Amino acid sequence: MSTAEQLPVPGSPEHKVLQTVYRSFDGKKAMFEALASTVAGRVIDAGSGRYHTGWLTQPSSDRGIDFVGRLDAGSEEATAHLVVLGQAKCIVPKSSVSAEQLSRVVARLKRGWIGAYVTTGTYSRAAQLEMIEDDYPIVLVHGLRLAREVRLMAYESYGGNVEDVIRHSITSHGALVAHRRPEEVLLA
Repeated sequence: MSTAEQLPVPGSPEHKVLQTVYRSFDGKKAMFEALASTVAGRVIDAGSGRYHTGWLTQPSSDRGIDFVGRLDAGSEEATAHLVVLGQAKCIVPKSSVSAEQLSRVVARLKRGWIGAYVTTGTYSRAAQLEMIEDDYPIVLVHGLRLAREVRLMAYESYGGNVEDVIRHSITSHGALVAHRRPEEVLLA
């Protein structure tokens, strides 16, 4: 996808949402992790109810992983539980995530795990090519998709108020932080 395809059209409702998200978390980027975790869950789950939020990692010891979740695949007796490791990157919307940044998350994945990378920006061409060529099991959420999800969250649960979505994300951040191994999400 081109940079333009990954960002909202200037002046659009999504552009305003993305700008609000970026301004709200600029200077406190660790707080963006709770929102990124929620958005990743919505994108991965697509309304199926099979994604389960785990926790946020402690900022000082996250080793390149900001949040952990679980995806249940299959049904009833034939269910597989997959660990989801996520990275949240609140950057200037016109900035891009590099192939090296993407591969850092992939390096943390074990067999059968998947990754999620949520950014307020875009993914460089090199990052996208590496993901495709190396078959990275990772879900990429760029600025436009992030803005769309936040806007939907605002309408579904906050009377259309994006600032309330952000406020809730910031106030819930501390309660979601845990010092646990990713595998523990399989026991939840």
